[in-house]
Amino acid sequence: MADISYKNKKFPLKAVPTISLAFIVAAISSISVMYFLDDDENFLDLNEFEVQEIEYEFQTILEEDSFNNLDIVEVVPEEECRYFAQSGSFRSYEAAMSQVEQLQNIDYTAEVENVSSANGFNYKVIVGPFENRSQTNNAREVLRRFNMDSLEIRSCIKINNES
Repeated sequence: MADISYKNKKFPLKAVPTISLAFIVAAISSISVMYFLDDDENFLDLNEFEVQEIEYEFQTILEEDSFNNLDIVEVVPEEECRYFAQSGSFRSYEAAMSQVEQLQNIDYTAEVENVSSANGFNYKVIVGPFENRSQTNNAREVLRRFNMDSLEIRSCIKINNES
């Protein structure tokens, strides 16, 4: 194996010539950059350049005051809806009232509705009303966390828009 080390006379690079060469290359590069990339003071004078004026459409609209002529159209809903959640249906009134008490413990108002059905479930527990579908879904999620299945019930009334 060849014995190459910086202490050995056979080492291919010598420290003094290598550092000298690197210094010379750095000096030549710095001088050439300063010569070729010299900033001219005339270049920095922005008054020599012609700038084209830009006209924006919104500026002319504001100057003409045409925004005062906008018509405001009121959107009137065609129907008014109320949202409820059915949290259960029971065969006995006592079981339905037990669910109502559980719902009151978690701060929901509930009512028992007496219905007649073919499968024998005669009492529905209804939670609500809620203002919108999002609130209904949030309530259904809370009920699900308490292991109560629920259904969304939407009750809408058509509104006559006759003037």
